[in-house]
Amino acid sequence: MPGEKDLILRLRNFLEKHQTLWEYIKFTAMSVVTTIVDLGVFALLNYWLLRAYKQIAFSWWLFDYRVENGGLTAFLSLLISFAISQTVNFFLQRKVTFGATNNKVYSALMYAIMVVAVYFLTLWLPTLFIEPLYAGIGENWGGIITKMICMTVSFVIQFPMNKWVIMRKV
Repeated sequence: MPGEKDLILRLRNFLEKHQTLWEYIKFTAMSVVTTIVDLGVFALLNYWLLRAYKQIAFSWWLFDYRVENGGLTAFLSLLISFAISQTVNFFLQRKVTFGATNNKVYSALMYAIMVVAVYFLTLWLPTLFIEPLYAGIGENWGGIITKMICMTVSFVIQFPMNKWVIMRKV
């Protein structure tokens, strides 16, 4: 059908002219995959595998995870799920989204630095609002909403860093 081929050609031309928009769309799609991995691992750890550590408070530096806020279980679940999902995210974004051709070692090192910074930020952020969330809507929904807020912050930081600093085409 000629109309369909014309539409596909126009779409392809539009996306070539608006490369950053297309990369943003792909970044968002790959981030959805990462989000599913992150939430799945978080739920598995927080509500099942690490549940036994809920009664152990964890406080170190900026991090204050009291028993009523999920304790060591919440901290470890957030930490581990983020680490796993960001490893998956690195490979997806480098290959699928940006088609990066720059040095892989440089990319991995810069990505690791960015992730560690985002890591600490997203581990510290819940200490600011997790208690009122748990008190207002309960532990389960409070935990998921907390995780979603942290993932949004991570998303907002990572696209520009990946696009213009870490995963470039040379």
